[in-house]
Amino acid sequence: MNKLSNRLPIYLVSLAAIFVILFGIRATAPIINPILLAVMITIMVLPIPARLTHRGLPGWLSLVLTILMVVVVMGLVIVLVFFMVTKLAVELPVFMADALASAGQDLPSEVTGSQEVTATAEYPLQLGPIAQGAITTTVDLLVQFGMALFIFFFMISAALSLPGGERLGLDPRAPLVGRVGALTEEIRHYMTILTGINFLVGLGDTVFLMILGVDYALLWGLLAWLMGYIPSIGFIIALIPPMLIAYAQYGLETAVLVLIGYVLINGGVQNFIQPKMMGQGLKINPLVVFVGLFVWTFLLGGIGAILAVPLTLLVLTLMENFEGTRMAAVLMRYTGEEKKEERQQAMQQARGLWDEARVAIAQTDGREEQG
Repeated sequence: MNKLSNRLPIYLVSLAAIFVILFGIRATAPIINPILLAVMITIMVLPIPARLTHRGLPGWLSLVLTILMVVVVMGLVIVLVFFMVTKLAVELPVFMADALASAGQDLPSEVTGSQEVTATAEYPLQLGPIAQGAITTTVDLLVQFGMALFIFFFMISAALSLPGGERLGLDPRAPLVGRVGALTEEIRHYMTILTGINFLVGLGDTVFLMILGVDYALLWGLLAWLMGYIPSIGFIIALIPPMLIAYAQYGLETAVLVLIGYVLINGGVQNFIQPKMMGQGLKINPLVVFVGLFVWTFLLGGIGAILAVPLTLLVLTLMENFEGTRMAAVLMRYTGEEKKEERQQAMQQARGLWDEARVAIAQTDGREEQG
């Protein structure tokens, strides 16, 4: 009892410190977000200059080509999203008025006769703040991406000019150095593969919407690509806008077709292609990923939702390096796949023993024949 009483102030101070840190992160989110984005982009593209150098290009040219590639890709995305969202915000009242008119055709005339004109006339006025809010949010995100690109330019230059661990006086065999390297490689593998998968999903959604004739198909494809980074709820967020536009343009049947197409495209890629490309995965409990999504979204906003999984990995790695939080990190890492891996390892060992036995039997038979 005395030990618990002595430790209680420590626990309370630790809990208070955690809350201070969390709300400090939330207050400084506009500063932290571009830095986190720049770190993730740097981790993803860091091996590219080395590969270009191995192919015979000078180091400075490899660095310049890498930076240009990132700037061109991100710049195109920023420009496309900005202009298409601005255009959509202007035309959205017309779409919604058409949707109200088409929905009113299914109602009795005595119901719609007095309300149709009023709803159509007032809807653009009601939609104005919503459109302005969407534009403001989009502009804020694009500004953060632009700042991240600017920080990335200096960050990758510093990362490539940084000497090795031995020259810095770090022991490459130290556990902390190994864990940092493993975390970096894990995040790079996850983000790189997920970017490719999201590109396939966005491309499939764009082509599908173009075939149906849904307006702003490229914008919805970019939205599907971006929302693919958000676990659990990203698919729903990417699905709602094209469904609404399809309903406003063509009615309920086309909206249902959009729903079915998105489920088939996104579900097919995530269930068949993603597991093969991801390999063993990240070994994080799905519940931890889901809760971490809401926590990082609360702290950092939309950028926190996109980077929820890498940031959760970072927190778990930090927890694994402290004795008091190591057990909690182990529990958060448990996914139920460990038993499958143990069974696979046992099967591999059994196959190895069987192969050795076959080789030994074949050698024994060969000696008998020679004898």
